[in-house]
Amino acid sequence: MGLMSWVLGGGAKQAAAVVGQVAGVFKPNAGALETRGHAYNRAALAQYIAEFAHPRRGWFDSLVDGLNRLVRPAITFGFLGILPAVVIWPEGAAIAFAALALLPAGYWALVTVIIGFYFGGRMQLKAQDFQKSVRSAADRAPEVIANIKRLRTALSPDEAADDSPELAHGLPQAENAAVRDWAQVKG
Repeated sequence: MGLMSWVLGGGAKQAAAVVGQVAGVFKPNAGALETRGHAYNRAALAQYIAEFAHPRRGWFDSLVDGLNRLVRPAITFGFLGILPAVVIWPEGAAIAFAALALLPAGYWALVTVIIGFYFGGRMQLKAQDFQKSVRSAADRAPEVIANIKRLRTALSPDEAADDSPELAHGLPQAENAAVRDWAQVKG
């Protein structure tokens, strides 16, 4: 009877609580772990929000940002401005180019590197954006081909029959006999 009264009196709950406390030493509580992870994520996001919030900026910050954005256009218009300057004032251009020829090679290497970084970094970003757009278009290609087939079926059901000459990719088959034979071999 002692065992039954212990079980019915809550002894099993007490034993389970003790086992849970002992197990908690070796394996963390999943709920507490999630709570700590959530608190950590909230703290990190709060830090990012505070760091990247756009504080009210003064006229000096706006001026410096504007000057930073003028570098590439100034270089471009400077190089393009040389052409009309040479045509309009050839004697002055000859004097200027003779003076530039006196600069050491190290200076020209430095100027080349700086201009390469200014324009090369921009080109790199644009190339990466272009590659992303090409990948996006390629990912959408099967959906576009399926839409074209549905449109063909809806507009002219007679031409959309299974015996229509199409390649596996939904493109019309060429009139070239070699291409037609290759398509048949590929299945």
